[in-house]
Amino acid sequence: MLVRWLVFIHVLSAITFFLAHGASTAMVFKLRSESDFVRIRAMLDLSIAYVNVVIVSFLGMAITGVIMPFLIHIWNKGWIWLSIVLILFVFFYMFWFDERSYKPLRKLVGLPYSSRRKGYPAETPASPEEVAAFIKSINIVPLVIVGYGIPALVLWLMIFKPF
Repeated sequence: MLVRWLVFIHVLSAITFFLAHGASTAMVFKLRSESDFVRIRAMLDLSIAYVNVVIVSFLGMAITGVIMPFLIHIWNKGWIWLSIVLILFVFFYMFWFDERSYKPLRKLVGLPYSSRRKGYPAETPASPEEVAAFIKSINIVPLVIVGYGIPALVLWLMIFKPF
């Protein structure tokens, strides 16, 4: 019965994670066509509005995802190890991508920002041309592959357990 509850919490955490992360996902695509600083600022603020929910739900997935293999004795299966490695890669890639893309963009448009876990107050915004060039320099293709493709692969591994 405990395993069923853990599966439930694991899946519910995943649903919550992706739902809470939806604003960030929408921002990634919409931002590319935006030039109005007010709208850019609003999108950037909305994209981090539910960051605490994202963190808690990710922890829910991680904790249940590590406990269940002990209870059902599957640490000897390759798919569980590959799933963990892939999700850790996604986690660190997203952190790295955010540090290089959206946190500097917050600074460029005159929002409070953080860098390397330290918060900074808003500064004078950059020129619209500089902001537009920065936005255009953000390559979202790897973000989509890592943020959607790898979790889809992990889902496939969990359902089909190929090895």
